Amino acid sequence: MKRLHLLLLLLPLSGCVTPLLPDCTRFGRSGQVCPLPPSALPKLDATHIVTVTRDGKPDSFLGQLHIDAQVLRLAGSSLFGTGLFTLSYDGKTVQAEPESPQLHADTLVVMLELALAEPAEIRPRLHGLDLTVSATPAGEVRDIAERGHPIVHIERSAGPLAQATLDIEIPPLAVSVKMRPVPPESGAP
Repeated sequence: MKRLHLLLLLLPLSGCVTPLLPDCTRFGRSGQVCPLPPSALPKLDATHIVTVTRDGKPDSFLGQLHIDAQVLRLAGSSLFGTGLFTLSYDGKTVQAEPESPQLHADTLVVMLELALAEPAEIRPRLHGLDLTVSATPAGEVRDIAERGHPIVHIERSAGPLAQATLDIEIPPLAVSVKMRPVPPESGAP
């Protein structure tokens, strides 16, 4: 359960100012993101060690992400293999098991899409938010701001998505998330 509590970064960043648009998720004070359907996302099967640091205290878990034309699926387990949560999004409905008020599954889907989707695809789905993308020698940087105030900073390493390293900073919550790829198992020695 401690790991689920660390996923509080998925809380909407605070307050409600504007009415929520249909099929959208509040993101920031009054910003909104209308998630893309899985078919608009890059296909992916990847496993990462995810380290969430909040108030200087890191905690890690194993995240397995699968995206195909029908579904985005994320499973989190302890580093020893004990299941912590599963999440699925079919383009209409987000489901999480176990259901938990600390795990804001819709916001997690939005965070994944902000990190993975093509900028041209996601920009029209942002309301009250600005996305800037810049290339660096090491990969790509994405910054999401609301009224000029940074709310999310994402750095993604170059190379195939399944092998990419992601560093996510959420300044309003003083939370960081580091995702390091786990290489696929090679055959037996």
